[in-house]
Amino acid sequence: MREDTEHLEVAYREGLRLFNAGHYWHAHEQWEYCWLRVEGEAATFYKAIIQTAAALVKWQQGNRRGLALNWAKSRQRLLSLPRHYQGLDLVKLRQAMDALDDGASEAPPVLMVVQ
Repeated sequence: MREDTEHLEVAYREGLRLFNAGHYWHAHEQWEYCWLRVEGEAATFYKAIIQTAAALVKWQQGNRRGLALNWAKSRQRLLSLPRHYQGLDLVKLRQAMDALDDGASEAPPVLMVVQ
């Protein structure tokens, strides 16, 4: 069990690194590994950040509709979670993605883990 937890943590952290480097598809892949191995609130969290990454893939492709559709799904899941989860401030993530989706910002979010 400890080995599984360590693998999940490594995949989660690698997903964060890839996301912040703008490699959203590869971040999505790392988090999918986690999502398939958890349940409940943790599964909701991983699905939400996977969909955020998918929204940003669409944004990179210039597909505003794809961004909006994926972000809408992710946003609903994020709203069901606590403000902080797995060290991330989900309110800041929502604000940054809302601004990108609305066209008020051209900068994608950066995911910073806070303890």
